Amino acid sequence: MPFDFGKLLRTHSSSLLTAAQQEEEHPHGAHKKKEYVFDKSDPIGRGGYSKVLKAKWKARDGKVVALKVVKKESIKNREEYLTIIDKGFPRINMHPNICAGLDWFETGHKYYVTFPMLTGGELLTRLNSRGRFTEDATKKVLRVILETLEFIHSQGIIHRDMKPDNWLYRTPDSEVDDIVLIDFGIAKVLDVQSDEDKLDQFEAGGTPGYAAPEIFCGTGYGKNSDLFGAGVITYNLLSSWSPWESRDVINLIQETARTTVNFPPEPFEGVSETAKAFVRLLMQPPQRRPSAKQALKHPWLAAPIVSVEQDHILEEHEIDSSSIIQLPSHHTLKPDHPIADQLTANPDADLGDLSIKDLVLEEPGVKEKYAASDHGSDSP
Repeated sequence: MPFDFGKLLRTHSSSLLTAAQQEEEHPHGAHKKKEYVFDKSDPIGRGGYSKVLKAKWKARDGKVVALKVVKKESIKNREEYLTIIDKGFPRINMHPNICAGLDWFETGHKYYVTFPMLTGGELLTRLNSRGRFTEDATKKVLRVILETLEFIHSQGIIHRDMKPDNWLYRTPDSEVDDIVLIDFGIAKVLDVQSDEDKLDQFEAGGTPGYAAPEIFCGTGYGKNSDLFGAGVITYNLLSSWSPWESRDVINLIQETARTTVNFPPEPFEGVSETAKAFVRLLMQPPQRRPSAKQALKHPWLAAPIVSVEQDHILEEHEIDSSSIIQLPSHHTLKPDHPIADQLTANPDADLGDLSIKDLVLEEPGVKEKYAASDHGSDSP
């Protein structure tokens, strides 16, 4: 579960119900659960409060699907969570690069959400296992990411957790850009479906290091907050590094707000200045950050792409398995280059009485950089 400062968990009396009582309280859920034949092998995915199970959906001719099972106690705002399922998914589930819920039901303690089965693994895993991508391969991936973001933003949805572990390959043999966006668990579903983008959202949430700084500044954020995470992903793919040095959650949030991204010579060997300019643009403050539609017109992405063969998507001379430490987190970690490995270990750290907004805004230059300001769809 990503770092989230949402509303306090609302407890329900159903937490003490027996299985029989739960079935009586949620007869529809009990009936729906019988539509699935669950695979008895280990879950295909796990989180702190959730797991993903493989199953056959009898109501759909035995179609193999993935069921995400989420403990209700982990959902800080259940009304908003169900809004994503009931209103958000129907808006976007026709898009070929989005893994949206096909069905859902609930029992006394859990939500079950049905998704298409994706077997190709995370974009992060491919990056960790093979090394950095070439520029052309990175461009192909970013075109899909931005086209997908352009679509969900036009449908009034902010993803809020844009990171390489939330892009999955469709199959193990998928081409480099055959990726699908997953995990809308903390997405924002707006009332208005349009290209207009206002900085009128204030609930903090997301993964530090990928979440846009304004999300934690309390100055308001909008759809183009997702573009910041896309910029960090671009940085990851071009170098197999993270742009950040901090390991502590608070320091990491502060670093993303105050730091101008830099490009160390060794990991960025051979990367063009146009590519670096693209990354810088996506990681600007919101008033200067483009929309997804505008970012797709950037000269780096607009330039022709040489055919990218599946076996040649990486710069092989950069791959040294001894220099890559595998992490079950959001980053590739190189020796002597600390990269926020605390995020997986404790993403929901208890911050006590600390005010994230004040801690971020007290950093030199941050208050001016992320001062509250509105912008529309025509912003540069």
